[in-house]
Amino acid sequence: MGESDEELMVEQDHPWEDRTLNLLQDSKIDEELSGGKKNQKVWKKHKLKWMKRPMGIPDVILEIRGEDIRENALRCLSNFLLEKREEDPENYHRSGFLLFHSFGTMAILLQEVIDATMKMVNGNLGVRDSRRLTNVLTLFQAVAANTETRFSFVQSHIPDFIIPLILFESREEMTDNVRAISLSVIGILCQAREPEIIQWAIENNIVDVCDTAIRISSELCKVIAMHILEAILQDSKGILYICDPHSDQQLRRLIERMIILVDVLSVNQDSSPRLLFHIIRCFVLLCTHTRGFTAVVESLPVALMNNSFQEIMEEFPIIGKLHEQLLLSIGKATDVSLLPTGEGCEQTRETKTNWRSDAIGASASASEESPLLRPIDLNRTDWSRLPDAHCPFMLHSGKEN
Repeated sequence: MGESDEELMVEQDHPWEDRTLNLLQDSKIDEELSGGKKNQKVWKKHKLKWMKRPMGIPDVILEIRGEDIRENALRCLSNFLLEKREEDPENYHRSGFLLFHSFGTMAILLQEVIDATMKMVNGNLGVRDSRRLTNVLTLFQAVAANTETRFSFVQSHIPDFIIPLILFESREEMTDNVRAISLSVIGILCQAREPEIIQWAIENNIVDVCDTAIRISSELCKVIAMHILEAILQDSKGILYICDPHSDQQLRRLIERMIILVDVLSVNQDSSPRLLFHIIRCFVLLCTHTRGFTAVVESLPVALMNNSFQEIMEEFPIIGKLHEQLLLSIGKATDVSLLPTGEGCEQTRETKTNWRSDAIGASASASEESPLLRPIDLNRTDWSRLPDAHCPFMLHSGKEN
């Protein structure tokens, strides 16, 4: 293959959000907040019509075995998966099944990851090597997305070898792209919130992995990491693990990381508001556990209690509504200016104050798994219909009146 690294970079320069974040189920809100829909599908389509043949995908998978043609096979199959995952979901999931169950293929892909990791550690990872690695990780995305192979994929411990790619501390763009697609594999695994997958995430310290990614990575990696944290927080075992009194540092580190992010965002509001959305959402999710609720009440950043993000919340009402829900959850919505106004807001300030006092008093005697302050339907994908914050009992009891 006589292509130069520059030619390869131009040929495979797919938007990284389409290769990573947009594969997550709940990423629609991120597209809306970042205006990503305007820029979708702008890359050059590859001529892959022959892949539609009945044996097209199996033939390419078999070519992965040949060292001389492996790089081209990886590129061809990953491009096909990227371009057809929405247009042809049947073949996308079929590809994940065939990749996992074809003899020797996963072992070959794992060896590719190990070789690339060694080059990364030694400082020898070039553009071509990184593109080859991201193509392998794209195949792992298809395996992780398939409900028939997801758990077996985790049981094989292959995802464990992806974690070092995330933890490698380098701020180079090439390394950050590898980190983003590695995080997306874990995000795809966790997004279904299956108990066995969340247990794997707990055992492999994925919360700490996400913390490191948030600390050293670009905004894209930060957003994907927040998606993973949200998936863990929405699982009963996951939130118990984070809020476990025996591992108090876990909760403290998570709170401190989000405080730092909020402080940075309050100073520089030119960045995408989607990161602010996910930070607020994580705070709301923490409020569903007594210890998490206490930590949020004690440590909520000042920037989230004053008007630091007023312009963003006016431009994106969806963030404003979630912010109102957070303030109501912790009883900090004491100022009428923080409460919604307009049609349907007949409740008086006194009523809201009484509710706030009752909720806080009840939470003090609630058990560690108390559902008292559980926000309604945070698993939703249609965030345009987020309940109004002027209905606190509906929001926090989980019952629709």
